[in-house]
Amino acid sequence: MTMDKIRVSIGSASVLGLIQNKKFEDPPTTCYIMTYIPGHCTANCGFCPQARDSSSSTNLLSRVTWPIFPFKDFLTKLNYMPPPKRFKRICVQSLNYPENFEHLVEIVTQIKKNSKIPISIAVPPLSNEQLNKLKLLGIDKAGIALDGATKEIFENIKGNGVQGPYHWNDHLQHLKEALNIFSNGNVTTHLIVGLGETSEEILKLIEDLKNLKIRVGLFAFTPIKGTKLESLDQPNIIDFRKIQLGRYLIVNDKKAIEDFTFNSKGELIKININKKELKNIIEESEAFMTSGCPDCNRPYYTSRPSGPIFNYPRKLKKDEIGEIYNLLQKFVN
Repeated sequence: MTMDKIRVSIGSASVLGLIQNKKFEDPPTTCYIMTYIPGHCTANCGFCPQARDSSSSTNLLSRVTWPIFPFKDFLTKLNYMPPPKRFKRICVQSLNYPENFEHLVEIVTQIKKNSKIPISIAVPPLSNEQLNKLKLLGIDKAGIALDGATKEIFENIKGNGVQGPYHWNDHLQHLKEALNIFSNGNVTTHLIVGLGETSEEILKLIEDLKNLKIRVGLFAFTPIKGTKLESLDQPNIIDFRKIQLGRYLIVNDKKAIEDFTFNSKGELIKININKKELKNIIEESEAFMTSGCPDCNRPYYTSRPSGPIFNYPRKLKKDEIGEIYNLLQKFVN
């Protein structure tokens, strides 16, 4: 099946030279591309501009614009990038629609003809046979987003609550099956903070996923006009920072859920580390940067450049280190 067009995130398009006169202070280190169809996704996720019932522009995914380009133009620009400017990874994101697997096969096949850049996919659940084929074509990492941190939230925003095609247990099963194909550490899921979950619920899920050897990327909920959840607020920055810190400690085997104290509402009120450890983590680690696949920095995917910045696309500056320390010091020993 021939595929003539592709969507490219505006930051990636700028680095590639597909658009001119657009300078980004923090350019993407991964090239983000998305399968193209002339309409909305068949899924109906409440937060997503691509959702079936969304009245948002199909040029959007989260708050990022994804202009359409001829696929052959994208391939040409990718193949002729000078080595210093080359992306460290390519991430192919797929909407849910009948031909999405055929489009993925063609995209990966064409990229692999001339490029040795590692490729990740971020996809709706696919069959084991389909995932095996994509792995054989050269995909090294696969992501299937849970988004919701509890079964109830998931069903409300992606499943029966929005007449969507997804089910919590099916998603978890697909993630486990993907592990058998891509192996431990090469399967990712994304969780959105701010959909009504408690800190206790999301950190317990992060620990469960970590024990399964599934990587976890965190995003802050971002209201987009025209989506079902357009009137929901972004999470409080302090709550997001606490969960970022908790995720870092859990996934790096530094702490377990028993090291976190929650109140009766499931809010995180104490973390079993001291202030010196907190300072070291903020200064030395990537705890507050974009999490997910290696070399994914997704600049300003859920944050305005003017702030607040939820996931930093680069190392923290001195004032940012101080700001995060001041927010979190009262939650440590």
